[in-house]
Amino acid sequence: MMKMRFFAMSLALASGGLASAGAATPFEGRLADGQPSSSCTVSGGDKCSTFYSAALDITILNDWSVGTGFWDPAAPAGSAQALAAAAGHAASGLAGWGLPAGDANQPAGTLNQFLSIWNAVGASYAGLSGQFDGVGLNSFFWASTLAPPNLPNPNASPWWFRALTGMQGTSIQASNRLYVVAVRAGDIATAVPEPRSLLLMLAGLGALVGLRRRLGPR
Repeated sequence: MMKMRFFAMSLALASGGLASAGAATPFEGRLADGQPSSSCTVSGGDKCSTFYSAALDITILNDWSVGTGFWDPAAPAGSAQALAAAAGHAASGLAGWGLPAGDANQPAGTLNQFLSIWNAVGASYAGLSGQFDGVGLNSFFWASTLAPPNLPNPNASPWWFRALTGMQGTSIQASNRLYVVAVRAGDIATAVPEPRSLLLMLAGLGALVGLRRRLGPR
Protein backbone atom coordinates (compact mmCIF):
# COMPACT_ATOMS: atom_id res chain seq x y z
CA MET A 1 0.00 0.00 0.00
CA MET A 2 1.12 3.53 -0.70
CA LYS A 3 2.08 5.59 2.30
CA MET A 4 0.11 8.77 1.75
CA ARG A 5 0.04 11.97 3.74
CA PHE A 6 -3.45 13.41 3.69
CA PHE A 7 -2.88 16.85 5.19
CA ALA A 8 -5.17 18.23 2.50
CA MET A 9 -7.66 16.37 0.35
CA SER A 10 -10.69 17.37 -1.72
CA LEU A 11 -13.57 15.58 -3.29
CA ALA A 12 -14.17 17.51 -6.52
CA LEU A 13 -17.80 18.29 -7.25
CA ALA A 14 -19.28 19.64 -10.45
CA SER A 15 -20.63 23.16 -10.15
CA GLY A 16 -22.68 25.60 -12.22
CA GLY A 17 -21.46 26.21 -15.75
CA LEU A 18 -19.49 22.94 -15.86
CA ALA A 19 -20.22 20.00 -18.11
CA SER A 20 -22.64 17.38 -16.87
CA ALA A 21 -23.25 13.82 -17.95
CA GLY A 22 -24.64 13.74 -21.49
CA ALA A 23 -23.56 17.32 -22.24
CA ALA A 24 -21.33 18.20 -25.17
CA THR A 25 -17.67 17.66 -24.37
CA PRO A 26 -15.61 20.79 -23.65
CA PHE A 27 -12.57 19.07 -25.17
CA GLU A 28 -11.63 19.38 -28.85
CA GLY A 29 -10.03 16.38 -30.55
CA ARG A 30 -6.62 16.66 -32.21
CA LEU A 31 -5.09 14.16 -34.64
CA ALA A 32 -1.49 12.89 -34.53
CA ASP A 33 -0.41 15.78 -36.78
CA GLY A 34 -2.03 18.27 -34.40
CA GLN A 35 -4.90 19.16 -36.69
CA PRO A 36 -8.38 19.65 -35.19
CA SER A 37 -10.90 16.87 -35.69
CA SER A 38 -14.57 16.78 -34.80
CA SER A 39 -14.84 13.08 -35.64
CA CYS A 40 -11.86 11.42 -33.92
CA THR A 41 -12.78 9.28 -30.94
CA VAL A 42 -11.40 8.37 -27.52
CA SER A 43 -10.33 4.92 -28.73
CA GLY A 44 -10.47 2.72 -31.81
CA GLY A 45 -9.17 3.15 -35.33
CA ASP A 46 -9.98 6.87 -35.49
CA LYS A 47 -8.57 7.60 -32.04
CA CYS A 48 -7.72 11.19 -31.08
CA SER A 49 -4.06 11.70 -30.21
CA THR A 50 -4.76 14.61 -27.87
CA PHE A 51 -7.57 16.87 -26.70
CA TYR A 52 -7.52 20.65 -26.39
CA SER A 53 -9.22 22.44 -23.49
CA ALA A 54 -10.05 26.02 -24.40
CA ALA A 55 -11.03 26.77 -20.80
CA LEU A 56 -7.53 25.89 -19.56
CA ASP A 57 -5.72 26.61 -22.85
CA ILE A 58 -3.83 23.34 -22.63
CA THR A 59 -3.54 20.26 -24.81
CA ILE A 60 -4.06 16.98 -22.94
CA LEU A 61 -2.66 13.62 -24.04
CA ASN A 62 -5.51 11.21 -24.76
CA ASP A 63 -3.56 8.20 -23.46
CA TRP A 64 -3.64 8.12 -19.64
CA SER A 65 -1.76 4.81 -19.40
CA VAL A 66 1.77 5.74 -20.49
CA GLY A 67 3.27 4.25 -17.32
CA THR A 68 4.22 5.00 -13.74
CA GLY A 69 7.18 6.87 -12.32
CA PHE A 70 8.55 8.56 -9.23
CA TRP A 71 8.23 12.33 -8.83
CA ASP A 72 11.40 14.35 -9.47
CA PRO A 73 11.49 17.94 -10.81
CA ALA A 74 14.90 17.27 -12.39
CA ALA A 75 13.12 14.77 -14.69
CA PRO A 76 15.69 11.94 -14.64
CA ALA A 77 14.99 8.74 -16.57
CA GLY A 78 12.12 6.82 -15.01
CA SER A 79 10.55 9.88 -13.40
CA ALA A 80 6.96 10.94 -13.99
CA GLN A 81 8.19 14.18 -15.53
CA ALA A 82 10.41 12.33 -18.02
CA LEU A 83 7.57 9.97 -18.94
CA ALA A 84 5.20 12.88 -19.55
CA ALA A 85 7.73 14.69 -21.73
CA ALA A 86 8.48 11.57 -23.78
CA ALA A 87 4.85 10.52 -24.22
CA GLY A 88 3.75 13.99 -25.26
CA HIS A 89 6.61 14.33 -27.74
CA ALA A 90 5.92 10.89 -29.21
CA ALA A 91 2.26 11.78 -29.73
CA SER A 92 2.80 15.25 -31.20
CA GLY A 93 6.44 15.72 -32.24
CA LEU A 94 6.54 18.75 -29.94
CA ALA A 95 8.51 19.46 -26.76
CA GLY A 96 7.18 21.24 -23.68
CA TRP A 97 5.00 18.50 -22.17
CA GLY A 98 4.67 18.04 -18.43
CA LEU A 99 2.33 17.01 -15.61
CA PRO A 100 -0.98 18.81 -14.94
CA ALA A 101 -1.18 21.25 -12.04
CA GLY A 102 -3.17 19.92 -9.10
CA ASP A 103 -3.12 21.92 -5.87
CA ALA A 104 -6.21 20.90 -3.88
CA ASN A 105 -6.03 24.16 -1.93
CA GLN A 106 -6.81 26.00 -5.17
CA PRO A 107 -10.10 26.19 -7.10
CA ALA A 108 -10.49 24.73 -10.55
CA GLY A 109 -8.37 26.63 -13.04
CA THR A 110 -4.75 27.19 -13.92
CA LEU A 111 -3.44 26.13 -10.50
CA ASN A 112 -5.68 23.06 -10.30
CA GLN A 113 -6.00 21.68 -13.81
CA PHE A 114 -6.90 18.22 -12.53
CA LEU A 115 -9.96 19.60 -10.76
CA SER A 116 -10.97 21.50 -13.90
CA ILE A 117 -10.73 18.37 -16.01
CA TRP A 118 -12.66 16.37 -13.40
CA ASN A 119 -15.45 18.93 -13.26
CA ALA A 120 -15.61 19.21 -17.04
CA VAL A 121 -16.34 15.49 -17.45
CA GLY A 122 -19.17 15.59 -14.91
CA ALA A 123 -17.13 14.86 -11.77
CA SER A 124 -17.27 11.10 -12.22
CA TYR A 125 -14.98 8.24 -13.10
CA ALA A 126 -17.38 7.23 -15.86
CA GLY A 127 -17.06 10.69 -17.38
CA LEU A 128 -13.28 10.72 -17.07
CA SER A 129 -12.76 7.25 -18.54
CA GLY A 130 -15.28 8.05 -21.26
CA GLN A 131 -13.35 11.16 -22.28
CA PHE A 132 -9.76 9.84 -22.15
CA ASP A 133 -8.27 6.47 -23.08
CA GLY A 134 -6.61 4.15 -20.57
CA VAL A 135 -7.88 5.71 -17.32
CA GLY A 136 -7.44 2.92 -14.77
CA LEU A 137 -10.11 2.43 -12.12
CA ASN A 138 -7.60 2.58 -9.25
CA SER A 139 -5.07 4.93 -10.86
CA PHE A 140 -3.40 7.73 -8.92
CA PHE A 141 -1.79 10.40 -11.13
CA TRP A 142 1.03 12.76 -10.21
CA ALA A 143 0.42 16.50 -10.40
CA SER A 144 3.20 18.99 -11.15
CA THR A 145 2.47 20.93 -7.96
CA LEU A 146 4.39 20.70 -4.69
CA ALA A 147 2.63 21.25 -1.38
CA PRO A 148 4.68 23.24 1.18
CA PRO A 149 6.24 21.49 4.19
CA ASN A 150 3.72 20.57 6.82
CA LEU A 151 4.36 19.05 10.25
CA PRO A 152 5.14 16.30 11.00
CA ASN A 153 6.63 16.06 7.48
CA PRO A 154 9.35 18.75 7.11
CA ASN A 155 9.61 18.26 3.35
CA ALA A 156 7.48 19.59 0.52
CA SER A 157 5.38 16.84 -1.08
CA PRO A 158 3.83 16.61 -4.56
CA TRP A 159 0.10 16.44 -5.06
CA TRP A 160 -1.71 13.53 -6.68
CA PHE A 161 -5.14 13.01 -8.23
CA ARG A 162 -7.25 9.84 -7.92
CA ALA A 163 -9.21 8.91 -11.06
CA LEU A 164 -11.95 6.96 -9.29
CA THR A 165 -13.16 9.71 -6.96
CA GLY A 166 -11.47 12.96 -8.02
CA MET A 167 -9.78 13.07 -4.61
CA GLN A 168 -6.49 14.97 -4.31
CA GLY A 169 -3.78 14.47 -1.70
CA THR A 170 -0.02 14.47 -1.28
CA SER A 171 2.66 11.80 -1.17
CA ILE A 172 6.34 11.37 -0.42
CA GLN A 173 8.24 12.09 -3.64
CA ALA A 174 10.63 9.18 -4.01
CA SER A 175 8.69 6.40 -2.29
CA ASN A 176 5.80 5.99 -4.74
CA ARG A 177 5.44 5.34 -8.45
CA LEU A 178 2.17 6.87 -9.64
CA TYR A 179 0.61 7.14 -13.08
CA VAL A 180 1.32 9.88 -15.59
CA VAL A 181 -0.75 12.03 -17.91
CA ALA A 182 0.90 14.69 -20.06
CA VAL A 183 -0.28 18.23 -20.81
CA ARG A 184 1.17 21.07 -22.87
CA ALA A 185 0.40 24.79 -22.70
CA GLY A 186 -1.64 26.09 -25.63
CA ASP A 187 -3.20 24.37 -28.61
CA ILE A 188 -0.86 22.08 -30.56
CA ALA A 189 -2.93 22.88 -33.68
CA THR A 190 -1.36 26.35 -33.63
CA ALA A 191 2.04 25.36 -32.22
CA VAL A 192 5.20 26.51 -33.97
CA PRO A 193 7.26 23.51 -35.16
CA GLU A 194 10.40 22.70 -33.20
CA PRO A 195 13.67 23.86 -34.84
CA ARG A 196 14.57 20.32 -35.96
CA SER A 197 11.12 19.74 -37.43
CA LEU A 198 11.20 23.13 -39.09
CA LEU A 199 14.60 22.42 -40.65
CA LEU A 200 13.36 19.11 -42.01
CA MET A 201 10.32 20.82 -43.46
CA LEU A 202 12.44 23.55 -45.09
CA ALA A 203 14.82 20.94 -46.46
CA GLY A 204 11.90 19.13 -48.03
CA LEU A 205 10.60 22.31 -49.58
CA GLY A 206 14.10 23.09 -50.91
CA ALA A 207 14.31 19.65 -52.50
CA LEU A 208 10.97 20.18 -54.23
CA VAL A 209 12.08 23.56 -55.57
CA GLY A 210 15.35 22.06 -56.85
CA LEU A 211 13.51 19.23 -58.56
CA ARG A 212 11.12 21.66 -60.24
CA ARG A 213 14.05 23.73 -61.54
CA ARG A 214 15.75 20.63 -62.99
CA LEU A 215 12.58 19.57 -64.70
CA GLY A 216 12.08 23.06 -66.12
CA PRO A 217 8.79 24.64 -67.24
CA ARG A 218 6.07 22.44 -68.60
